[in-house]
Amino acid sequence: SRGLGDVYKRQTQASNPILVDVRTEAEWNDGYIETAIHIPLDKILQKIEFATENKEQTIYLYCRSGQRSAKAEKALQSIGYTNAKNIGGIKQASSNLQLKITNE
Repeated sequence: SRGLGDVYKRQTQASNPILVDVRTEAEWNDGYIETAIHIPLDKILQKIEFATENKEQTIYLYCRSGQRSAKAEKALQSIGYTNAKNIGGIKQASSNLQLKITNE
């Protein structure tokens, strides 16, 4: 799945935040914030580099309530992604970012 990572890398510079949904596959299938990419919490450390290898990249993390995204934030910061930010639960994140929840 190298190709997928390359597409995201071309789209993202550090100034363009990427939005990561860290919930389960089933939750993601029920609806996610448009533009988000899906990396479940238990895969975040292995898979983040496919989304960005830039440690300065702003990474917005959300889940259902904000608890799992808080764990993801700590995990990513522990491997050097200094701008990983927990932006809370999906509803709060959606309204703060003014992005819709979709399941297209």
